[in-house]
Amino acid sequence: MTQIKVEDIIQRIEQFAPSYLAEDWDPIGLSFGTSDKVVNKLMIALDVDADTIQEAQELGIDLIFTHHPAIFKSLKTLNTENSRRNEYINLIKSDIAVFSAHTNIDAADYGMSDWLADAMELPKGREIISPSYQEGYKKLVVYVPERDVEEVRRALHNAGAGEVGDYQDVSYSIKGQGRFTPQKGADPAVGKIGKEEIVNEVRIEVMFPSQLTTNVITAVQTAHPYEEPVYDLYTLENEKKVYGYGRIADYEATTEEMIGKIISKFDLAGLKYASKDPKKLHKKIAVFGGAGADYYLEAKQKGATLFITGDVSYHNAQDMLRDGIDVIDAGHYIESVFVSEMSQVINKWKKEESWDLDIFPTKKQKDVFKFS
Repeated sequence: MTQIKVEDIIQRIEQFAPSYLAEDWDPIGLSFGTSDKVVNKLMIALDVDADTIQEAQELGIDLIFTHHPAIFKSLKTLNTENSRRNEYINLIKSDIAVFSAHTNIDAADYGMSDWLADAMELPKGREIISPSYQEGYKKLVVYVPERDVEEVRRALHNAGAGEVGDYQDVSYSIKGQGRFTPQKGADPAVGKIGKEEIVNEVRIEVMFPSQLTTNVITAVQTAHPYEEPVYDLYTLENEKKVYGYGRIADYEATTEEMIGKIISKFDLAGLKYASKDPKKLHKKIAVFGGAGADYYLEAKQKGATLFITGDVSYHNAQDMLRDGIDVIDAGHYIESVFVSEMSQVINKWKKEESWDLDIFPTKKQKDVFKFS
């Protein structure tokens, strides 16, 4: 098993939900601790609060990974005269690191938006409600000795190359022969100075988002056995990747049926909704995590007649009904799906990387609202 540090976990999170997907106002990242801290125990939680901190202290947690950032507002002082600042001091004294991925998780493929859509059983082939980022693709072609192919291929995939749509670890290979003559001053992995060498090689091709170019090239240079690996880099003008918030899908259900489904799936004591006819059959349904009321018109333009989100105000609901949209306010806490889903993702990384790591989904964190 491999000992890991905070920076190792951050690197994999960055591949899954790159920081460039986050909004400018969103204070994601490492808010407490240091990136070189060794992590033996990792906790996953929606928020950092008094209950989370106590649980982390009891379990001896090294790093808490949250969806909502721990520090949203800038601090002018750091003292115990304020209950929130006191929690921050408690974290520092306990030497617990905190890392957060928020709107980048919301916009990522198979992140928050898709987790919520899955929980509500919306079918695949979903459309993004509010696109937030578009990036191009590049293709890398590299020539590798046959004996080193799998090591280089795995390094490329770990750097984020080879993810295409619903598929991972996508690559193309063809066998051939490489020829070269090492010159004086070279330190060849294969061959001798001044003598032509012919090596059985494999040509590997992989696609990747252009933002990962540096990571992918570094992976090649690190894993490749040659002193000067040969590779080609192409810009793919015909491929664009779109990220964004919320999901909309063709799905037939009434407002009443979706209320029952959401209460059951998320084990809710209650929720709010606004509808002129709860038995109305919808054919397109939209879900938007967090406080998504400002985006309902984008969902309507894409054909949705039922909008599911959280933190809907009285006037928000009035506007939606005027515009012919039913709304279900399932609360902000449905985003706690982050805990179970992210735990599965990191457990997968743990197996791939042979990490010596214990993962603890929070058990003490609860919704702040009660229903009577």
